[in-house]
Amino acid sequence: MLQVRACPAHGTATDLPRAAYHLGNRHVQLEVQADYLQFEPDPVLADMLRRMHLIVTEMEAPFEPEAGAYGEGGGHGQHHDHEHAHEHGH
Repeated sequence: MLQVRACPAHGTATDLPRAAYHLGNRHVQLEVQADYLQFEPDPVLADMLRRMHLIVTEMEAPFEPEAGAYGEGGGHGQHHDHEHAHEHGH
């Protein structure tokens, strides 16, 4: 896995959300945690993130990617399946 963390010396609070945005635009399966992101190794994406001054480390680690808005099971996504009643006062 590649683990991505903000650089404590040069980072800002928006570094990881920006990285998640760019990886999401590329439809990368991504594990999102409070202090790191994790995805399957890709040297091109690792270089992009390093150019953004993020710390990218290759490591052996469990991987639980987000299921996505339409995903079923796995990750931290939740399935929401019921009808909503709409009352109209006509």
